[in-house]
Amino acid sequence: MLPDSRSIHRFFSGLSEVCPVAQLSHLHLIHWSTEPPSPLDPLREAGFRGTVVVARASLADAIRHHHPRLTVKLDDHPTTGKPADHILMELPQGREAARLAIANALAALPPEGKLWLFGERESGIRSLSKRYTETETALCKGHLRLHTLLPTSQTLPDKSRTAPFKPEADGFAYWNQNGLRIAVKPGIFSWRTMDPATQLLLDTLQTAPGERVLDWGCGSGVIGATLAHRFPTIRVTLSDDLITATHCARRTIEVNNLQERCEVITEDGIGPELGQKRFDSILTNPPFHRGVRTDHDATMAFLAAAAARLAPGGTLWLVGNRFLDYGTLLREQLGAAEEIDGDEAFTVWRGVKVQKKSAPPSRHTLNTIPTGRWIAAEELA
Repeated sequence: MLPDSRSIHRFFSGLSEVCPVAQLSHLHLIHWSTEPPSPLDPLREAGFRGTVVVARASLADAIRHHHPRLTVKLDDHPTTGKPADHILMELPQGREAARLAIANALAALPPEGKLWLFGERESGIRSLSKRYTETETALCKGHLRLHTLLPTSQTLPDKSRTAPFKPEADGFAYWNQNGLRIAVKPGIFSWRTMDPATQLLLDTLQTAPGERVLDWGCGSGVIGATLAHRFPTIRVTLSDDLITATHCARRTIEVNNLQERCEVITEDGIGPELGQKRFDSILTNPPFHRGVRTDHDATMAFLAAAAARLAPGGTLWLVGNRFLDYGTLLREQLGAAEEIDGDEAFTVWRGVKVQKKSAPPSRHTLNTIPTGRWIAAEELA
């Protein structure tokens, strides 16, 4: 169960009872929703005036809009690499992503500082004392918890069987795929190995989908880099809301010498930069989760805006879980949709822009369907 608005406000209002809010130099948010309630309202009332470091462009935009006087930085380092006093940080999802962020935060603290970590019970925060020395539970309200770590906190032996993140000198780990080196970090989707849905989409695309291609929600950049490598005449734009993802995608492009035909943009959905471009084809393996929440909102908003960025006759290729009815959404926004490929788990859809103008924003919800299916020609009329 996830916390409701009242419990969120109660939790952050109670922070001042245990945490020196006015001494917090940095607040780091990773998965927090852009929708109210915001932790910043009660924190500012308690005296917080520090730097807000966020890992997502969408959240940075929302905070700058609602709190224009605050300093907001878009970065995946909890302090953007700067020294800190006290840090309040949302616990990242994933053991290795959390370990990396905690190590970076502790290294930025002075001896008298503290790292204050908060998260939902489902986020793994309850096991911190089993993974680090010198941890204490400072606050529990509803489904949110606050723990503290000291600069001298050390990691305890990890009993899990998952391999730890071992970066090379440039800070990235790498895996090889079809002759390409893919740069990864913990915290991005499928950072340990190729995602099977992404592989299905790439196997389906045996001819160039157009000259101007957008890889939306690019993650490590494997789709965009593969297409640019496979088809030497196309130009690819890669975009993602998560700053760690675009760092990885940019590095993937660099190590494979694809810079001349690829660009990487950190942006929420179709924002100001993408909104000035026109594409022959858009490809995506859309986000399914944000933190511990199932979240289709970004995909819904993206599909509503993507039609305007496609040239007439342009295509939108989407791979998703077989039980999700993306075909209806594509048909509403573009005018035509077809199930191109699939297996027991995933379906590859192709939408084609046949309308002169994009349709109004869809009211359709992402319903589940028992199996993938073709959309008959009569339904496209």
